[in-house]
Amino acid sequence: MLVSSSSLIAYARTEEARKKLRYAGVSVVFFPLGQVLIQVLGLWLDDYTTASLLAYAIATVPGFFAYKRFVWRVMSRENLRRQVLAFWAAVMLTVSLTTLLSYLVQNAMADQTVLVRGAAVFCAQLLGLVIVWVGRFLMLDRWLSAKSQIPDEHSDRLPM
Repeated sequence: MLVSSSSLIAYARTEEARKKLRYAGVSVVFFPLGQVLIQVLGLWLDDYTTASLLAYAIATVPGFFAYKRFVWRVMSRENLRRQVLAFWAAVMLTVSLTTLLSYLVQNAMADQTVLVRGAAVFCAQLLGLVIVWVGRFLMLDRWLSAKSQIPDEHSDRLPM
């Protein structure tokens, strides 16, 4: 299937394309913040696995509100606790998958140099992150897009 530049430009102007760009934009902001938090907690705790779990757990709530507000533009407070818990579960799935993949790759590459092993672990973490990142977008897009179709008399208020 050949895509023309005019059809690509036309798609870029759609709300669906802009939503995907907003999703990527919020992720670009929160990913470095999470990594800084992991590094700080890792130095403090001297355990990067625990630091990773804590960093994701801490960053989940503000991340949820950023995604909800800026990506899907949903202002409703309806079922807020359930929405936050579902988002938190998706984030913890990310952490679990990346940790598992890192563990498997680290053990499989035990006889390799530190550089090769480190690169392999980074690729495994990145793969786990991308898999869950795409899945999280699809899940939240379906759920929050359905929520935004329901009119809310308080839709002008921020969820915080």
